Amino acid sequence: MSVGTVETQLQQVRHLLVLEDAKGRRPILLEAATYTIGRDPTNSIVVASKLVSRQHAILLRVTAPDSANYLFRMVDGDLQGKRSTNGILINGQRQFSHDLQDGDMISFAGDVKARYFAFQNMTDEEFNGFWENSDILGFISKASNPYSTLVPSATAAELAEFSEAALVRLASYPELTPNPIIEIDLQGSITYANPAAVMEFKNIQALGMQHPILIGLQELATRVGKQREKVNIREVELGDRIYEQSIHYIYESELIRTYVTDITDRKRAEEQLRQQAQREAVINRIIQAMRTTMVVTEVLQITADLLLEALGASYCFISPHQTEIFIIAQARHLSTSPPLEIRQLNQDSYQQFLQPLQLGQQVLLWSGQPEISADLGPYFNALNLHTLLITPLIYLNRYLGNITLIQTQANSRPSQRLVPEKFAQDDRPSWTTEDLSLVKIIADQCALAIHQALLYQQVQELNADLEQQVTERTAELLQKMQELEQLNALKDDFLSTVSHELRTPMANIKMAIHMLRQFPLEARQARYLEILANECTRETDLINDLLDLQRLEARPGPVNQERIDLKEWLPLVIEPFRSRMQQRQQQLMFSCPPNLPPLSTNRHGLERILAELLNNACKYTPDRGEIGLRVAVQDSVLEPQPGPKSLKLWVTNQSEIPTSELPRIFDKFYRVPNADPWKQGGTGLGLALVKKLVEQLNGQITVASEEGITTFSIELPCQP
Repeated sequence: MSVGTVETQLQQVRHLLVLEDAKGRRPILLEAATYTIGRDPTNSIVVASKLVSRQHAILLRVTAPDSANYLFRMVDGDLQGKRSTNGILINGQRQFSHDLQDGDMISFAGDVKARYFAFQNMTDEEFNGFWENSDILGFISKASNPYSTLVPSATAAELAEFSEAALVRLASYPELTPNPIIEIDLQGSITYANPAAVMEFKNIQALGMQHPILIGLQELATRVGKQREKVNIREVELGDRIYEQSIHYIYESELIRTYVTDITDRKRAEEQLRQQAQREAVINRIIQAMRTTMVVTEVLQITADLLLEALGASYCFISPHQTEIFIIAQARHLSTSPPLEIRQLNQDSYQQFLQPLQLGQQVLLWSGQPEISADLGPYFNALNLHTLLITPLIYLNRYLGNITLIQTQANSRPSQRLVPEKFAQDDRPSWTTEDLSLVKIIADQCALAIHQALLYQQVQELNADLEQQVTERTAELLQKMQELEQLNALKDDFLSTVSHELRTPMANIKMAIHMLRQFPLEARQARYLEILANECTRETDLINDLLDLQRLEARPGPVNQERIDLKEWLPLVIEPFRSRMQQRQQQLMFSCPPNLPPLSTNRHGLERILAELLNNACKYTPDRGEIGLRVAVQDSVLEPQPGPKSLKLWVTNQSEIPTSELPRIFDKFYRVPNADPWKQGGTGLGLALVKKLVEQLNGQITVASEEGITTFSIELPCQP
């Protein structure tokens, strides 16, 4: 152990109270600012005696105003000033307040005694041995040169005066608070410094007003006094610590009192929060740029500028892999463009560290690094570079390029740095671990932007191809539609021409048949003539259907309407079918309400609709089958507003149409396969004509077929 160490340990003053009560003798090392003594368990020093009061006495640490020395004062009673029951005897004399000195004998009651010691001539080894020694008083008596007082520079009168002032202060908290409190007068003398101030600023007594914590206080007090202010707050940096100093000007005493609080941890926390906020702001600005534009060069340019601003770099290169995009940005305070060697350095370093970059590792090089390669070392020397940082751009394990940041020696000054430290010396990199982490986060965002841009480019290309294909297909469809329209027009012309041309010979044939029937014929001749007449009728019906259907398709406009009394009109329409049904023993079930109102509609159209539906029902219903016609008036489903009525007709017969065939039964020339076991024939135009007629009457027709029953439902609006 060195001599200086031993001397420092010997100068350490130790305050000791050796207490002797019913539990025996025990030493108490006095280190706190205040102690309470009594038999109550809540006291700092608990005495085992029923003669001692619950709060019997107080020990207060009192600091001298002109030094770091302090002593302990014993006061009879509790913190509220209430005296003890038996009082205190010190060195045989009853005392209310007494400044303890080395060797003082204290008696709290007849069975409780204590002795106070203050000494500094023990090393740490000796003091540890003292605690283990059973003969405490004997061990202490061997100590040489014990201090008689801890304020050796003060006279007895000064000490008495100081003690009274100390009692006033101790009535509040200055001596006990852990925060430094200092008072000075207007002449620049320190009038008081509490223990916390003396311990925190150990050389404050020697430096006086030259101490950093006190510099400028007199001038500040003068300004405060003129402006009649009472409080002023400032921050003072001492080494690596930051203090907040609250300065109070006490007009009554013409004193300046300053309360000092160590805010280093708080300032560091605030700085960390500020850094985090700035980092998040940088990232948010990049994300916002990605949201507002899909042009990858704009996003990367914004990213490069933000990195230069955030890290104070000289140059920033963003070079996506295997693309034509290349971004270069430089710090604002650099007037000249990046030299060509800088670009070559970026290319060479990228090639040299391609393998670790593809694995997602950052590459950090600086001028003081001994491991810098021979290939890159000349660049650092020639370009006066300080730090080089390469960060890969990786998204979904795909290497997309890299970000390169370069810091030169000549321009190594921060520009709104995110870290409070100054730029490192030449033997350290310019950027901290937090900086590297920020660049990595931004690189991930850049990689996402590049990935999205590539996807967007692919989508644009696909859209262009798809648009071209759609344009070509649309042109083809238009051409086909025109051809179909031409074919349809030709078909209609053909049907019209053929139908008109066929009606004349068919009329002649019918006339010839009629003339032949005027002469007597054999049975065989009559039978052949009947066949000829039936086929002539069928062909005539086909021609009429074609002409009617063509007319409805060509002119789907409104038709003439007339008033019809359905109760009288419907039986007349049904009557021709009764004889046909009787031939096949079919039954017609007709249902019509007695209060059926008159209907305003096109008589011919409605009659043709019912005739076609009843004709189909007769044709496809087996012998002895049942055919139904039901009529009713109900709320309309054709109008969105409630109130209007509609006429509903249902035509049913005992036959079933496959569900797959239902959507096609209203097509022209379509006949359901295998639905005519009796071979009665048909043109496939009847239902197509019915649908057109219903639509012409502003109605609608539906069909349902299940469980052996087919039902055609027609709804027509009732017009008053």
